[in-house]
Amino acid sequence: MFLRLGEVPAEGLNVEFSLESDAPAAKSINADGPVKGTFRIEKTGSQLLIKGSVSGYVRLDCSRCLTSNRYKIEEKISVELRPLSDTGEGEEMELASDDLDVEYFRGDSLDLDHFIEEQVRLALPMKPLCSEECGGLCPSCGEATGSDVCTCNVEDIDPRWEALESLRDPDRDKKS
Repeated sequence: MFLRLGEVPAEGLNVEFSLESDAPAAKSINADGPVKGTFRIEKTGSQLLIKGSVSGYVRLDCSRCLTSNRYKIEEKISVELRPLSDTGEGEEMELASDDLDVEYFRGDSLDLDHFIEEQVRLALPMKPLCSEECGGLCPSCGEATGSDVCTCNVEDIDPRWEALESLRDPDRDKKS
């Protein structure tokens, strides 16, 4: 969905959207169902201010055990869009903390699907987990620890570390 910047009236524009899971932008974020939301777009000169929210579900792999899980996205958005021509190409700029909520666009239209995809990506956790208690994969068999398939004894010490066991204080366990 493209928004022509010239079509944004002076009083602003309310946009409701539904990014269906078969859309290319939704596929790139592994959307599990439609991603929905609303935006309020206001124009101030050549700049746009976009406020609103995005919600939906995506499929993410747990960073510990690699199982695929459904993750809920509910994100408030407040972004200022400026034309790329305002940057003074080739000049060095120092970023202030206010500049972190600024994005730049080129041309006279804005690809809202790409914008929504970007906002969902920013809302995703860096290391998604299926649960806080996830033990990850067993170093011996490669199955998820705690599963019925993994019967490995996690108390076994890697033979390369056995020499360090002699350095352990024998009274240490009694003190605690």
